[in-house]
Amino acid sequence: MEHKKRGVAYIFNNENFKDSKNLPIRHGSSKDTEDFKASLLNLGFREDDIKVHADESADEMRKTLDEFEQDNPDIKGNIDCFICAILSHGKENDIIYGYDGEVELDELLSYLRPDRCPSLTGIPKLIFIQACRGSKIDVGVERNDAEEEETGKKPPKIPIMADMLVFHSSSNKYPSMRDKEIGSWFMQTLSKMLMEYGTEYEMMTLLTAVSKYVASLEFQSSDKPEYNVCKQMPQIMSTLVKKLKFERRNEDISVNIHS
Repeated sequence: MEHKKRGVAYIFNNENFKDSKNLPIRHGSSKDTEDFKASLLNLGFREDDIKVHADESADEMRKTLDEFEQDNPDIKGNIDCFICAILSHGKENDIIYGYDGEVELDELLSYLRPDRCPSLTGIPKLIFIQACRGSKIDVGVERNDAEEEETGKKPPKIPIMADMLVFHSSSNKYPSMRDKEIGSWFMQTLSKMLMEYGTEYEMMTLLTAVSKYVASLEFQSSDKPEYNVCKQMPQIMSTLVKKLKFERRNEDISVNIHS
């Protein structure tokens, strides 16, 4: 499936917050943003189609997505996909922090529904969320392939619509790890995988590899011995109805959509 443009990408990089006492500076987030943008450029996105929104308030984030179609009048029938990355503080029940307050993730995603943004109807929408989803600590367990356990927990809600994939950096109720110098586990792994293998593998296969690698990492805490080995498990939720793969063609890259 080939269109005039590879896609449009929005990156919300909320690094500084009004309530700096309770919401500290997210050091390393700028590096995450730069590396993710570089991976998109490598996939064939144009520089002017990758828009970085820094330290937006909750209302500004709402407005940015609500006015997506107005700000991109030429996208209907001309893009292969839409990508949105949100890098911010977060908490349980998929609450995302803007510079000055909270906004629910499902509200932000609702602006991309076909009834609110007709030009994105039928277009794959890939949403990447780098934010904590709680404060529980995952210390992991010894692997036992013979044991499986059903949690029975209700999954976080997202708007019911086709053609959307939401990739969370962690599972519900758990935090996401980020290094002040090198960035977050999730965004760094995602960016590297897209950079190295983005044209080789179908998207779901690639993102599953991201999950596997992040899950293999361990965080060591010298301040809290009880949390000495912490784990992180990304979560994928998808309503994509077709397979998606970026494929290199001559000097450029196209996107193939397979039924």
